Amino acid sequence: MTAAAEPTRTGADRPSARARAWIAVGLVLVYAGASTLRWLDQAGDWPSRPGQDEISVYQRRMEVLRPALPDSGVVGYLGDPEPTGTGALQHFRRYLLAQYSLAPLLVLEDTEPEFVVGNFYPGRTPAPPPGFRVARDFGDGLMLFQRSTP
Repeated sequence: MTAAAEPTRTGADRPSARARAWIAVGLVLVYAGASTLRWLDQAGDWPSRPGQDEISVYQRRMEVLRPALPDSGVVGYLGDPEPTGTGALQHFRRYLLAQYSLAPLLVLEDTEPEFVVGNFYPGRTPAPPPGFRVARDFGDGLMLFQRSTP
């Protein structure tokens, strides 16, 4: 047999390349299985903790405001200032949760409306914005400001 008639082996024909490919496929399957098990473990906790999700917690937090607010219209919102990093994301999340919890009121991050909801971290009691007075302090960092000057 001449050198030209002898078949050449490609990378896929080598046993080590085939073994590495099977190992890679196996690792992907193990990763997918572990991810699925982790998700199922977390999903299994959900029904056993009704009302403990962040939306339900915020709805309970904001329901004390309902009697003091108008039935419809626009209210303002103030929260802890956190302009950078994950603090800004946390501030935005708290703002969105307040919007959802107080619907159908329109909640704007502004001090133009007559009423402004103050949603601060527990233990903080900041001064009202200029031209406002504290209408009610609900404790736990939740306040309602009302315009005191026209």
